[in-house]
Amino acid sequence: MRRSIIWKFFAVCISLTLVTVFALNFFASLKLRRDFESKISERLRTNAILVGHILREQLHGGEPSVIQEKVKSLADELGLRITVIDPKGMVLGDSETEPWEMENHSDRTEVIKAMKDGFGQSTRPSETLGYNMKYVAVRVSDNGNLLGVVRFAMPLSEVQLEMQVIYRTVLFGAAVALVIALTISYFLSKSMTSPIREMKEIAQRLAEGDFSRKVRIKNKDELGELAKFLNTMADELQAKMENLKRLDRVRTDFVANVSHELKTPLTLIKGYIETLEDKAINDTKNAGKFISIIKDHTDRLSNIIDDLLSLSELELSKDSIEKSEFDLKSLIDDIALGFGHALAAKQQKLTIEPQGDNFKIKADRDKIEQVFVNLIDNAVKYTNDGGRIEICLVQQNGGIVFTVEDNGIGIPREDLDRVFERFYRVDKARSRQLGGTGLGLGIAKHIVLAHKGEIRIESDVNRGTKFFVTLPKA
Repeated sequence: MRRSIIWKFFAVCISLTLVTVFALNFFASLKLRRDFESKISERLRTNAILVGHILREQLHGGEPSVIQEKVKSLADELGLRITVIDPKGMVLGDSETEPWEMENHSDRTEVIKAMKDGFGQSTRPSETLGYNMKYVAVRVSDNGNLLGVVRFAMPLSEVQLEMQVIYRTVLFGAAVALVIALTISYFLSKSMTSPIREMKEIAQRLAEGDFSRKVRIKNKDELGELAKFLNTMADELQAKMENLKRLDRVRTDFVANVSHELKTPLTLIKGYIETLEDKAINDTKNAGKFISIIKDHTDRLSNIIDDLLSLSELELSKDSIEKSEFDLKSLIDDIALGFGHALAAKQQKLTIEPQGDNFKIKADRDKIEQVFVNLIDNAVKYTNDGGRIEICLVQQNGGIVFTVEDNGIGIPREDLDRVFERFYRVDKARSRQLGGTGLGLGIAKHIVLAHKGEIRIESDVNRGTKFFVTLPKA
């Protein structure tokens, strides 16, 4: 589980979050410390100035006892150590120690800066108290005359104590921010990797041949595009698989049908020849009959082979199409004349209805004739006596639409998609009885497609069949 992409992505988010939080915490703490120390210095400076104003009169008069008393009183109120120093560095008053016990302060850094610039500060161990202190000193002047220096001191332990409170607050905020960031990172990782996991599962199903599931497209980013392409690929693979299954079924049916179509006449031919070999040839009457039957079956075999060769030639080579310009209406009229005897024998009526005045096309005349002969022949064969056959030619969108409609026996809906397959027959017994090879419609379809045309069929049982052929003019 830890090797999954969600944990890898989550680990990256955690690393970035930790680095960011700790970096922000460090710089925020540093900034807060500086700001805090600056505020302490400013507060001490303000208090020192205020005390300097209060002690200005005493500094003029040089009253150490009064200064000492006021220093202690002010220190108690402010909670800070106060030291008052004269211009020569002598301590005039101190809230923690008696002034005469303290050494000269003229060498103290903060005192030197205060006398020179008006303000000075430093941090160092106290020589009298023995621990680190922060010192802030201000100059006390009167009309430009230096009266002395007031110095405030604060133990660093107090500063550090307050800083610890600040650090704890910052750390608590960082911890809360870290938890929130990690939670957001986890759900963000999950939301980003969830489509990837889903696509992985579906890709695995595709590899196993299951095309039923699709990726749910939620986003319009790169993952959404990838999901869309995966769904498209699944649809294409499903279509190809279905097509392969259909082709495999067609191939199986073709092998079975061609075997049956060839075996039946060959078996009959062999049987009659063996009968003739058994001295039946001396029977003049029956011998002639047998030879006639053998000839019929031989012709049937020859027709099947010729149709197979024509179909194979159309499938393998487009060079077999030799185009020339001719009038399609004139061709249909000539074909209709050729069916005069068959129509009269079944008392059928054939009508031709042209809609337009220019039916010239550029195509292979012989092969187009083969298409229409086959369609009209089927209409005649599968239409009962006294039926009607209607042929219509229509100019449409730079092409010609040719229809052959009859009111014959029709074709069941479940067979419509397969009528153009080789050797496929709706009514096998009747088809053989009528002398068809089962290849005519397959050949017609390939001829039409070779001319970049279209052929389709509509039919209802006992109501008739209608073929549509669309051919481009050029």
